[in-house]
Amino acid sequence: MSDTLQLWLLFFAVGLGTFLIRLSFIQLHGSAEALIARSKHILMLLPPAILAALCIPAIIFTRPLTQYQVDYFQLAAALVAILIAKFSRSVFWPVMGGMLCLWLLRFISG
Repeated sequence: MSDTLQLWLLFFAVGLGTFLIRLSFIQLHGSAEALIARSKHILMLLPPAILAALCIPAIIFTRPLTQYQVDYFQLAAALVAILIAKFSRSVFWPVMGGMLCLWLLRFISG
């Protein structure tokens, strides 16, 4: 078999395994509605936690992780994105606003 076919079969097998693990978890509890109702509060906190875990290291550590150096333009853009997120309740507009702010600050500074 070619390496590409083996890789696609591996992706399929891992995806199927993940699906079956999650399906069995839901099926063991009998009803998905009861499980979702119990964990709804926790699930609402998951997207902001994931977004913070992805964004904060990139904002704080602008050089390799051994050096701590703050880029004030990135901090300003992050604050703009946070403010937009607070009022828009969207994912698209904070990303666009933060990136536009970062590009604008870097363009102005030369």
